[in-house]
Amino acid sequence: MFQTISAVLIWSDNYRKLAKWYQDVLHLNKIEEIHHPNDTGVGFMVGTVYLWIGKHSKVKGKNQDPHRHMINFVVKSVSKTYEELKAKDVVFLASPFKAPTFDKYFATFTDPDNNILQIIGGK
Repeated sequence: MFQTISAVLIWSDNYRKLAKWYQDVLHLNKIEEIHHPNDTGVGFMVGTVYLWIGKHSKVKGKNQDPHRHMINFVVKSVSKTYEELKAKDVVFLASPFKAPTFDKYFATFTDPDNNILQIIGGK
């Protein structure tokens, strides 16, 4: 029935500020910005995944339930990426740790809207 996931959407009442953070801090590749009264935001490509950060009339302030979902970004070295992001004052909830069930490492952090993100990869 389902063939693939088309996109990951993150809504914000200050989508420009949030999208700028994803571009400046995480170095994501911005591919478009749309300014339409009913569809406003910034699109990024992360590998083969489309990430949309947009304005939503029902979203106000920071995420009040950040543990509901998590986005994992694949990196070569979790430790190296962790150090690079710490130097940019990214707030981490968990420093690099080994997955309990397979041979990968994780580190968990938040974006400015309090959404939880992870990096996953080699040590």
